Amino acid sequence: MLEHGRISALQMGMMIYSSIVTTSILYLPASTYNYAGKDLWLSPIPSAILSVMIVCLLYKLHDLYPRASIIQYSCSIVGRIGGKLIGAILLLFILFLSNQGLWQYGEFVSSYFLPLTPQVVILGTISFVSALAVYGGVEVMGRLSDLLTPLLLFMFLIILILLLPDIRGKNMLPIFANGVTPILKGSYFSNLWFCESLFITFFLPFLKNLEKGRKWGIVSVFFLLFTVMSMNLVALLVLGNATGSFNAPLMNAVQYINIADFLSHLEAIVMAAWIAGAFIKMYVFYYVLALGTAQWFNLSDYRPLVFPIAFLSVVLAIWQVPDVIAFRVYVQTVNSVVGPLLFIMIPLFLLLIAFLRKNKQNEKRMEQ
Repeated sequence: MLEHGRISALQMGMMIYSSIVTTSILYLPASTYNYAGKDLWLSPIPSAILSVMIVCLLYKLHDLYPRASIIQYSCSIVGRIGGKLIGAILLLFILFLSNQGLWQYGEFVSSYFLPLTPQVVILGTISFVSALAVYGGVEVMGRLSDLLTPLLLFMFLIILILLLPDIRGKNMLPIFANGVTPILKGSYFSNLWFCESLFITFFLPFLKNLEKGRKWGIVSVFFLLFTVMSMNLVALLVLGNATGSFNAPLMNAVQYINIADFLSHLEAIVMAAWIAGAFIKMYVFYYVLALGTAQWFNLSDYRPLVFPIAFLSVVLAIWQVPDVIAFRVYVQTVNSVVGPLLFIMIPLFLLLIAFLRKNKQNEKRMEQ
């Protein structure tokens, strides 16, 4: 087996939650506001429903093919050539997303905190420490999530509490002004983030308490839904109609915090939460890519691939996403269409084929 470590279902849920929430709370409000308007905080609900569907599909597939990921059992379901093709498509698209996630980290840090630092230095440092975590194995990653995820949640809570004096309830009115259609249009952008719950397929084989895998997968989706809805709502209540004018509305909302002219300039809290979350996000992506690639090539160990993948990700992040405009184009086109289509339709297709094959085998046994 490529991985000998074991983690709990709770640790898996925390990794999935942290890896998705990090970038979604900063960049989703602006994209969603342009389509959903003042109902942007409701847009994540349809996306969460799709995410729960993905968790259930993958858990069922793992029941049928224990101790295997989607890269491995796709070959058993649709044949070697078809399975390898599906695996290659998924891995290439995950690499594509990994590059964007890394660029988002570099863009945020360089724009708000380290404008004079070369971007390659910012990207290289986070990639290196993330690769070290992956090289340590899934147990190291699970323990890091035990440490960092509660810190992440605590900082989100602090931000919400400190922004309460700046909240204006009228900014969210009217609700459902144009019906449900704008909410569904807004969910178009949040679908990809929520659909990254597909990554549980790479962690399910290494759970100590597999029977709780589906439960904590779904719980992580609901925690993600609550966090994204809360942060979207807070950004809207503080910034109002200006929400769609900023690249990272939550960051701009935090700049409004001023308690008795003493407690202010708390952007460092967002920075700390962002770095902790980005660290989890990148080591989850690198682990999925390294493990999935090793499974695709039938290698005996994934660790030799970790640092080359991290290096490749830094190079591609700089080349693939040259500026904010390019990132927005990706979000509005490739990410929002191709991502959900791949992450939902491939597991659904594999499960249908697996059921058909199983029924056919049962019929043959009955005939004999």
